[in-house]
Order: sequence, then structure tokens, then C-alpha cells
Amino acid sequence: MTPKGFSFGGARCGLKNKRNDIGLIVSDREAQSAGVLTQNVVRAACVDHTRSVLGRGRLRAVVVNSGNANCCTGAQGVKDTSRMAELAASHLGVSAEEVAVGSTGVIGHTLDMTKVEKGILAASKKLGPDPMPFMEAILTTDLVEKWALRSLADPQVYIPGDKPDAGEGLIFGVAKGSGMIAPNMATMLSYIVTDLDTSALDLQQILNRAVSRSFNCMTVDGDTSTNDMLVLMANGASGLMPNAGDFEQALTDVCVSLAKQIARDGEGATKLIEVRVKGSGDPKNVARTIADSPLVKTALFGCDPNWGRILMAAGRAGVPFDLNTIRLALATRDEEYLLFQDGAPAIFDPKRVSAAMKSDYVIVDLRLGEGEEATIYTCDLGYGYVRINAEYHT
Repeated sequence: MTPKGFSFGGARCGLKNKRNDIGLIVSDREAQSAGVLTQNVVRAACVDHTRSVLGRGRLRAVVVNSGNANCCTGAQGVKDTSRMAELAASHLGVSAEEVAVGSTGVIGHTLDMTKVEKGILAASKKLGPDPMPFMEAILTTDLVEKWALRSLADPQVYIPGDKPDAGEGLIFGVAKGSGMIAPNMATMLSYIVTDLDTSALDLQQILNRAVSRSFNCMTVDGDTSTNDMLVLMANGASGLMPNAGDFEQALTDVCVSLAKQIARDGEGATKLIEVRVKGSGDPKNVARTIADSPLVKTALFGCDPNWGRILMAAGRAGVPFDLNTIRLALATRDEEYLLFQDGAPAIFDPKRVSAAMKSDYVIVDLRLGEGEEATIYTCDLGYGYVRINAEYHT
């Protein structure tokens, strides 16, 4: 079940050793568009191209390749990105100015455009309502596809494993990401489409706020990619016009779900971790510092309730707080375990807490006082992460 007026396609052209590596999303009519892109100074050609076409506020299609980031490839990389847009536009019967381009994979290698040209042609001939071929085409080290679906009227967010029955007015998002993830915008790659009519809404501002509550609250390893990209397309095919508040909440729900799925699928990860911090002048900074700490993440991988590492990370965030008034606990789906309170260790059974930490979902709950709350989504750091990234290029 996907929004009306959108079709998806994927094909394998040989940029990767297996699976599809060229993907297309196409709207059957002009779609209002918005996007957020990496703030990394070292960025791929596709980022500059997509930023340019998003400036028009209208798109008809997205073309994406995996297996090659086409980043730091000079003038040839810019030319190849433009060629991808032109090829997709030609096969789809639209203008190249209406086509966003995304790339993901190894940095520093030029694209094999002979393969890419064949892949785009093949994908354009396989368009249909099933998004799976496209989802497969954007994966790199990901272990699973990631998608989320919500309707305007139903607050339930459907995710992989569900059988959606969402009604009308749909928002559907897909994403890829597993490593090199500490977005300062969105995610590695994410594409969200909706058949709602958002012509009366400031789509860019709504998307910015949704991102600040979702993808920008996610980290796997503290590294912001050169190719990070989130593109939103709204084609109005349902004829339904949402109010701004309802649409923003539904969009945010989809973005939060995708962010959690990415964190859960971090390279070598065994668990999704939510770091929740309340109080202080900057709880988001404290939460992110904890979530990015290799010592915290390895302790969580080892199911070690080493609260000292968590407090260490909080203390180096550069945010003042009083150690004698804070509370730190770990929680799983079923129970909370108090580890530290009011300047001293709490009494707890380390073996029992360690056993509980074997859950695939762990919450770090740090309360520094009254005030705002922040949540950062991350994962543990284990042997698999080192193996994957030690061998990624060679």
C-alpha cells in the first residue's frame, strides 16, 4: 500500500556484487517538494544537483544509485550526476530539472556510466506500485529494508512486518543507512512521498521541524556522511488537504520510525538504544554526547551496567549540572533499574541488570533536573562494526 500517483522501480546494473543498485521513484504528476541535505563541506555531486532542483519546489522523479557515492570525483562526477538526471528524464518523459539524484557507496571512485545507463533504462521499464525493488536498490551495508507508512486519519505507523490497512491520505517513507551516520540534516538517504495536497502548507518548514525531532536525533557512529539526503514529494493525488498541525504530526511520526529503524540496523548493532535526558540548559547536547561515546556504546554491547561511563560522557558535554541532584536509570521494555541517584551509586543487582540489557531495546534515562527533555536514537558498538568498516574499501 503506497500513496496514489507514485510508482517505484529498481534494477541491478552491476555497481554492487548483488541486489538492485539503481532505483526510481516517479510521480504521475508534478509534486510539491522539499528536502534537507548534508551540511558536510565534503559532499557528493548529487547533493549539489538535488539542492538545485529542489529550489524549484517541484519534482517528478528521483533516481538513485548504490555501490558508489560519486563523491570527490571532480568535474567528471558532476557531469555523471547530471547525466543520471537526463537519462531518467528522457525515459520518463519529464524535464531533467524535475529529477533529484541520490548516490551512496564508496567515496572517490567515478561511476561506470555504461552500467548506470543500462540500469536506469531497466528500472524505468519496471515501474509499479511495489516499493521493494527501489528499497533494495538503495541499500549498501544495511541488513534490512526500512519503510514506514501512516495515513492522515490513523495514528498507527506501519513498519516492516506489518500488513498495512491505513485508509486514504498516505505518507510513505523509505530509508537506507547503517554506518557513517550522525546526520546534521536528515539521514543517509531517505525518500518520503505523500498523495496529500500540501499546496497551502509551507512544506519546507514543516519538514525542517520533523527532521529536528527525528533524523537529527539519531547517531550510529558520530560521522556525518558526504551524501546525506532527505527528499519529500507531495503530489495531491488523494485530493485531501490536511491542516498544518495534522500533517506535521503524521510526517514526524514517519520520520521518527525511520530514524529508529536506521539506528537499530547500525553496522554490527545488536540493540536500539534511546538516550533520554531531562533538564539542564541543553539536554540534546548531553544526550548526543552520551549516544556518541564509544565507551558507552561498547558497554551496552557487552551488557555491562557501567554507569560511570554514562556519567563521564554527560559530564564532558560542556553543559553544567549538579551531580548531587541527578538520577540515572536503565530500562528495557519491561522494567527500570536505578543505577545512580543524588551523588551516589544506587543499590542494584549487576547480574540482573546485565541480563536485562540483553534486550534488543534499551533506554538510558538521565534526569538532570527540571526543564526540557531530549531523546537521541543510537545503537551499541560491537565487533561487527569494526569488521565491516575495516574492510569496507579494500
